[in-house]
This record gives sequence, structure tokens and C-alpha cells, in this order.
Amino acid sequence: MLVFRNPKTIAAPVGAYSHSVEVPPNARWLYIAGTVGNRLDGSVPSSFEDQHEQVWLNTVKILEDAGMTTNDIVHLNVYATDPSGLKFLRPHREKYITSGKLPGSTWVVVSQLANPSWLVEMETVAAKV
Repeated sequence: MLVFRNPKTIAAPVGAYSHSVEVPPNARWLYIAGTVGNRLDGSVPSSFEDQHEQVWLNTVKILEDAGMTTNDIVHLNVYATDPSGLKFLRPHREKYITSGKLPGSTWVVVSQLANPSWLVEMETVAAKV
């Protein structure tokens, strides 16, 4: 069983995430490369919100391919080109992670991603117990 930890000996998380997630021995790990908002046809939505939604849709498909779900996610690294995009992070995470167990999460604002049309990219780590 995954154990989501927020020790009372340090300040509570400042957002919707856990300070740490303990993964038991013999769990199956999946490390997902930075996922962007490209659609299957190669097109990229123009808005940050639509790209972030597509990032989640793509991540769900990658997890499903490995026999996992979003509830197996233990950590997210999100890279965004616009700090105002943070307002979409929590609603999308709550939409896709339905267990109520919040993974560790890092949000980083960058000047640009590898392709100038990409506005957000998400790395994901999941563990299946």
C-alpha cells in the first residue's frame, strides 16, 4: 500500500500535494518522460488550459498502457511557461486523481520549453502495489 505522508513536525503543504509518498518493496515503478499537450494528430491546443488538459489525457493513456491508473501516481513535476497557469493545476489534478491521495508535486516556471508552442510539460512517477 502507498503511504502518503505529511509530518506534523513541519509546516503543512502549501498546496494540494503530499510532502512524501512511501512505496513498499516489490512495487512496480513507472517513470513517464515529460509529457506535453500534443494530440494524436500532432496538433497542439493554443491555450494553457487546453494543453494542460491534453497533458493529463496523454498521461492517462500512458498509465493505462502500463496497467496503471492516475491513483498510482506518486510524484509530478510540472514545467510551465506562464505562472498564471497554476490555477489549472489543482482542478485538473482533482479531476484525474480521484483517490484523494495527493502525490508529491513540484511546479516550476520556465522561460520556454523545447518547442515554443508547448506551454506546459509534466513528468510523472507512478508505483503499482
